Amino acid sequence: MMHSKPEISIIICNYNYARYIGDALESVRNQTFSNWECIVIDDGSTDDSVAIIKSFIKRDKRFRLIQNSHGGTSRARNAGLDAARGDYVAFLDSDDCYTEYALEMLLYIARSTNADMVGGMANMVPEKFKFVPSNGRQVWNAGTNISQGNPVAFLLSSNAYRWCWIWRRIYKRDFIGDVRFNTDFTTFGEDLTFMLELCWRANFIVETPNITVWHRVHGAAITGGEFDEHCFDWFPAYFKYIDEKLINFYDARFWRAYFRSSFMYLLNETIVRPKQAGKYQIQAKACLLKACKYIPKRYLTLRQRILCWFLGFVR
Repeated sequence: MMHSKPEISIIICNYNYARYIGDALESVRNQTFSNWECIVIDDGSTDDSVAIIKSFIKRDKRFRLIQNSHGGTSRARNAGLDAARGDYVAFLDSDDCYTEYALEMLLYIARSTNADMVGGMANMVPEKFKFVPSNGRQVWNAGTNISQGNPVAFLLSSNAYRWCWIWRRIYKRDFIGDVRFNTDFTTFGEDLTFMLELCWRANFIVETPNITVWHRVHGAAITGGEFDEHCFDWFPAYFKYIDEKLINFYDARFWRAYFRSSFMYLLNETIVRPKQAGKYQIQAKACLLKACKYIPKRYLTLRQRILCWFLGFVR
């Protein structure tokens, strides 16, 4: 059934994932909720991705294709946001798949709670995972342990490590407004800064333990690939952006928890992992020192401050 206006706009960015994109689109096409549009932004793929995407468009006009020159995930997602027409927006990675009820469930919860954004959980699946329609056997429970809260309570919760997973949620498009992904980040960091800006604006956030996404784990994924310089080279720009743009968005309670945790993550990615890998140790140390310049020391523990002092950067 065709609708004049979609209720949900799904944004999928793709770059040379011909081996996965068909699975992702098939999971969208089999949604139990039908009033959606799926905007696929191909970021200059050189494989068979575009041909696969066009084959879905021929069968289902709810799919749309935007072809970009290769410019990174942030620019591609921004193009999708600019083109979106739905009342709600969702993001799906081109190597992941939705559960068949994902959009129906998230939209039901969003409408019934008037939340600005609603998130479900993700199941990690191996690279060889194949989406197979269940013919209605997949179910979800609207009354299962739905947690609700304000932004700071959400970010500081025990599930806070999941807050940057933008692909397991739907968002009111009016709530997103003019917030866009920072195109200075081409490998990591764009999800984090985007979500920090959104959460600050939010009045109400809802999370459910029902599964929304099958998240494929494989070596070619940005977060699952081999250790290289891109695993740490984004830290200086990331902390600089927070220091200059976002530091006034939240109170001291939040930033204490955030920077103490982020500092430990920084040390792991710039000291522990390079040492384990036996490479990039000099480059990683340089990024560590640059990043420390932009971390407000007042939010760190005493031990962390001493370490920063030892590194030569006291603020």
